[in-house]
Amino acid sequence: MSIDKTFLQIRKIARYNGKHVMNKLFDDYERGPVSKKITHSCFLCGSERNLTKEHVLPRWVFENNTSHSLTIDVNQLSLPYSKLTLPACENCNCNLLNTVEKYIQKTLSEVDLRTTYYSSQQWDNIIRWLELIDFKFQVLDISKKFLKHKNYEYVPFLAHFSVAFMRHMSIRSITSKARLALKRVTTKDRSRRSHALVVASMKEKTFHNFHTSGQFIYLEVPRYNKAFFYFYEREFKNDNATLREAKKIIREVYKERTKP
Repeated sequence: MSIDKTFLQIRKIARYNGKHVMNKLFDDYERGPVSKKITHSCFLCGSERNLTKEHVLPRWVFENNTSHSLTIDVNQLSLPYSKLTLPACENCNCNLLNTVEKYIQKTLSEVDLRTTYYSSQQWDNIIRWLELIDFKFQVLDISKKFLKHKNYEYVPFLAHFSVAFMRHMSIRSITSKARLALKRVTTKDRSRRSHALVVASMKEKTFHNFHTSGQFIYLEVPRYNKAFFYFYEREFKNDNATLREAKKIIREVYKERTKP
């Protein structure tokens, strides 16, 4: 299946099944400390059959290194990226999402930013891929329990709430952000988002990732010596304006991380 047909199929699935997927997700995980048996289903199409595990970040991005982990902001608990997975049916995972990942890998391996650049189609498809990642992160936050804060005692009542709820304290905010992320996945034309993406070559083979769901993502891919910064909603007049804002955020994040 060509990459155009693959993204078309993903858009159709997300468009036709999105309402059901969202409603089940909110009903399963945003009810607070209410005991309920949850039947897992594909995060994209809602199927409950032939489920597999889809990594939120592809393993090739973080080199399948179990030492790379994500620190959840609301409880300061760290989880290896290798364990950050969502249920996905065999068709969505092995056929559609796997095709997207192979295409992205091929694109990153073929383009050397010192001599060539991405075509408009490749650029748009990198944006689509990053928007899929944001949607997966938001589903993860909704479906993952808060448990406890690293520096405080376990509170049984709070442990049942989702990470997303403890971050926003508003069901309306959670649902609107998730539905907006899903809407981005269903949108065909991404050309108007071209100035929202920055791609750069890396000298060091490092892996870093930070993101704010629905706002931006910074992602390093050491295998292909590339780094991406994408703004999910903000619009910029030109690439220089995007680059300035991206650099500003990167400086602020690393300044915060290096505080004693």
